[in-house]
Parts: sequence; structure tokens; C-alpha cells
Amino acid sequence: MAQYDITKIRNIALCGHGSVGKTTLLDRLLNFTGAVNRPASVDEGTSICDFDEEEKSHRYTIEAKVTFFDHEGIHYHVIDTPGYRDFIGQVIGALRAVDLVAIVINAQSGVEVNTRRVFQEAEKAGLPRMIILNKLDAENIDFENLLAGIKETFGDRCVPLNVPIGLGTDFRGVASTLKAESSVPGAVIDPSTISQSLLESIVVADEEVLSRYFEGQMPSDDEISHLLGRAMIDGTIVPIVCISAKTGVGLPELLKVFDLCGISPDRIVRRAQKPDSGEWIELKADASGPLVAQVFKTRVDPFVQKISFLRVFSGTLKSNGTVSVVGERKGLKLAQLFHVQASEMVPIEEVGPGAIVAVTKVEELKTGMSVGDLVMPPIEFPTPMTGLAISPKSRGDEQRLSGALAKICQEDPTCRLDRDPQTKELVITGMSELHLQVIRERLKRRDKVEVDVKEPKIPYRETIQAPAEGMYRHKKQTGGRGQFGEVHIRMVPFPRGTKVEEFATKERFPEMKEVHYHEESNFLWIDSIVGGTIPSNF
Repeated sequence: MAQYDITKIRNIALCGHGSVGKTTLLDRLLNFTGAVNRPASVDEGTSICDFDEEEKSHRYTIEAKVTFFDHEGIHYHVIDTPGYRDFIGQVIGALRAVDLVAIVINAQSGVEVNTRRVFQEAEKAGLPRMIILNKLDAENIDFENLLAGIKETFGDRCVPLNVPIGLGTDFRGVASTLKAESSVPGAVIDPSTISQSLLESIVVADEEVLSRYFEGQMPSDDEISHLLGRAMIDGTIVPIVCISAKTGVGLPELLKVFDLCGISPDRIVRRAQKPDSGEWIELKADASGPLVAQVFKTRVDPFVQKISFLRVFSGTLKSNGTVSVVGERKGLKLAQLFHVQASEMVPIEEVGPGAIVAVTKVEELKTGMSVGDLVMPPIEFPTPMTGLAISPKSRGDEQRLSGALAKICQEDPTCRLDRDPQTKELVITGMSELHLQVIRERLKRRDKVEVDVKEPKIPYRETIQAPAEGMYRHKKQTGGRGQFGEVHIRMVPFPRGTKVEEFATKERFPEMKEVHYHEESNFLWIDSIVGGTIPSNF
């Protein structure tokens, strides 16, 4: 990794709705660039990225997968992310590791629910975005309406960098709108009608280039590349590119766009905090600077045990080195560093800014934790809301279940485990029923623990809503003196926030003797016994 110039690194996340072809696209890119030389198919269960048994069974991505490849002098890290909202935590974690978000849209379906969600999450993270229109080889595609729908949802900043030549079974190529030819046979839209407005929206970021452009001097390729990247970082342009991951049409042009945009790690502004003073400073992607890295994902592998995935923002990270961690008394000893290719790991000795690596068997590392001299902002995951009471089918598996669930929660920050103190139930909370179903499947396969689940019990409580009075008289004659007692009780509402000293007064309770207040349950007891002979300890 140290051999790559920072400007030649591209860190990209493939995001979007489910079943739009993100995993198929990444599998094809790995094959196309020669990084992996074997057939890969999601439908046949041979995908490079969807290697977990749960993913093969359901045929969709459940965890974010890290891959890497080289192409024409550029070093790529591409992360495949889940497409269903049930696993949105994996997407949010992956966004912390990348510099560009490529949102994949099914050309047949257009903008879908999770398309909007990941677009918003990328904007919230301050990352540039681009849109990849996939499955243009499918039938019944209205390209003009598709573009209109994208612009209606995300604005006119969404501009095609190329347009398809043919659609459906006739989709055979793409035509550039940056360097548009006067006539492109078969192009769905004449690229020259987009070219001028596209160039103007790019060069407007630089007054000098804009002035020369209006004088008739076209910007150079380097100027276009730099200004396009700046416009994407500013959020004024969201490029659209056209492909078919299934047939491979448009893949070479997609890689050229990744290169052309020039979104390298040194162009994204990030800030970190000094642990001693709390001051926020701007990070520089400098290999000789202070070490700043962050854990964005955790995976527990049955063979390798715990794997922590880190993104390096500044400084140099070395194998078998010791790093400082805020909150730890002494430094953490790291073992071997690895490049990650989906399910496989390649050892490396040291990495610099822009690197995405993994380290194994460091129990102290947790998702979101910063490593090095400065502290990165925390990764904000959504709060899980769907809960189930969980228990092992076999009585002897309580300890195994507890350990297995602890590993699940380490891997997935959107999964929470609680022991209800009132019902004594163990409750696991996730993003949805599907999320919890996948967790149960993983417990059975990986940890060999079968479980029973049910709706959690609700510990209902009652409170006093209106004043009431009651009386009880006790009489018992068994010989001798006998027993007699009479008790009168008044109950009134006592809203939270009411001041005890203002409520419990002699004006309201003339015979008041003692007051006892239980803050946790907001219960006020006023002793007004008159003429009683009952000992006070009763």
C-alpha cells in the first residue's frame, strides 16, 4: 500500500436498494481487472463477495464486504454494502471508510426506498456521490422517464456523463457526454444536447477556466478532472453513468469515470479531536503525520476469530507495531496487517493514508474506536427498535448462547442485548424481524446454538389517576381480649415533578405526623394516624 501515491487511491462504496446488482457489479469488476480469476454468480451461490451461508441462502448481501484491485495505475478499495434497510448499520459503517459513494439504481425500477436512504446517509457523511444505472440490458426501460425521476428526487445536479447506445437486448455501449460527437448511431439521447450544459456546470467552479471557456477555449482533460471532482465534493454535480453488470457493457467506461472524478483520500476534508484539549483539527493525508485510524467494521470469523477493519486517515500503520488508543492506559500491540479480498486476507507490512486494512485477534478494538494520536468523530448508528425474548432450546446452552450473542453484538452495532430486570428475560433488539431472523440463522450455523424466541413480556404498571378513600375493620374474638383494628386510607394522584414540601402541608393534612417519599417510584406516604395504639414499627 505504501507504494501507491495518495492521488492514485480510490475508496468507493457501492450502495443502493436491494437486488439492483451491486454485488454482481463488484464481482464483474474483480474479474475484469484480473484481481480474481474464477466465475462468480450470486444466483448460483458462487459470488466472490456474498460468501456467507446466510447470504448464499437468501441471495442478498447481509454484511459489508471489502475488496481491492488495481487498474491502469489506480489502486481501488471497493466495499459492497447490503441493499435492505434491515442492515443499514453495515452501510453506515462502510461510509466512514470511503471517499466516494456510488449509488446503484436498477434501470427497470428507478429510484426506490433505500436509494433515497443511502443518498441521504452519504450526504450526512459529507461524501461525494455518483449514480450508476444498472440493468440497461433489461426489457421495457424508458430512459428519459428514468432520468426525469432521478432529477425529480435528487435535483438537476444529477447529470449523465454517458448515455446508452441501445436498450434491452440491443444495449451495446455508451456514448460520452463530456466529449460528445455530433452524431452517435443508436444513442438513446443525443449526447451533444447534454455536453454544453454539463461542461458549464463543471467549469463554473473556477472563474479563470470559466472565463477562458466563454472565450472559446476548451478546458484541458486535467482541468475537467479536477473541477469535476471539486463539483462532486461540493455537491453541485452528481454524475450518472450507464452499465450492465451482467453483460459487462459500460464497465471500462465506469472505471474511467472513477479515475476521471479524481476523488482521492487527500481531497476529502476530515477533522479529528485532540484528546487532551478537545480541539478539533483538520487532518492531512500525510504518511509522516500523526497516526489516525478508525475501526469501521468488526467481524467474528469461526477460524480467524475477531477481525477488525480499519481505515487509515493519517500517518503510517505497521504490522507488529504498538499503537495508542484513547482510554487505554497502555498501547495496543497489533499483529499482522492484512489487505482484505472478500473472504481472503493478504498480509502486508505497512500502510499509509487512504489504506483499508484488517487486523486480527485484538479484543480491545471495537467498531467506531479511534486508533492513534487523535480521535475521529463517533460513527452514529440507528437505534434498534424490534425486540424478541430469546432462550436456548437446550438448558445446558445458556452460557454458549450468552457468548454467541456477545459476538453478534460486537459485529453489528444495530443489535443490542439486554436482560430485563423485572421479567428476567434475555431480550435481543434489532432493526427488524428479518434482521433478527438472520441473527438466529447465524447462531445456529456458526455457533451451533438453537434458540426459542417469543414476544417480550411487558411489565405493566398501575398508577393513581383520581382521589379515592377506603376503610377496613378487623374484628377477631378467640377468647381473652380478642383483636380489633380499623384502618382508613386516602389515595390521591401525585404527578412527577410535584414538590413534596408544597404538597404535604398541615393545611391539606391537619393530622399529619410523618412523611416518607420514594423518589424512584414517585410514592409519597403521609402518616395521619389519630388515637392509635399500634406500635410505630407496624
